[in-house]
Amino acid sequence: MFEKFKEWFVNTTNPTKRPILDFTRRIVMISGHQYMVRMAKEQDIQTLVEIEERIYGKAPWSYAAFRIELQRPCDRLYLVIEEDQQIVGFMGTAIDWYHYDLHITNIGITPSYQNRGIGTYLISTAKNYARHLKLHSLSLEVRVHNLSARRLYESLGFRNQHIKPRYYLDNHEDAVDMQANLLR
Repeated sequence: MFEKFKEWFVNTTNPTKRPILDFTRRIVMISGHQYMVRMAKEQDIQTLVEIEERIYGKAPWSYAAFRIELQRPCDRLYLVIEEDQQIVGFMGTAIDWYHYDLHITNIGITPSYQNRGIGTYLISTAKNYARHLKLHSLSLEVRVHNLSARRLYESLGFRNQHIKPRYYLDNHEDAVDMQANLLR
């Protein structure tokens, strides 16, 4: 039993034992439009911040925060989605190796591209990626008052877990912690 624990501990706490997360660039059709999905690069960070500014008025994530995330290839995967070589959305994920969970850290779609199925596609991609890594769940937080996003996540199999009081720094709004079980 101890040997099994030791092997698990080394594999999950030692970054050199973990695989570098990878994603193969691909062309996809969503609602009759062609997009390219690829891993985010440092050169994309300013665009990601600008997308967040368009969505929220002020970017919740700074340039430095995105940069730190992109420098963690063993437990972070950030994807961008482009139309005509212009980034129109992105999604960030973090692996919790201890709980076998892929956590969606952030997702943003340029307002003029919202309600076209891009967010749904990115979340489905995250689910497939998590299954590929043999993870047990996909999780995220969402603002309590963001009912349209909560309905979308519920339609994609997420269930409310609990409330995180005063979670968001900008206005101290509560967050709903949601999780989709991937073992079914």
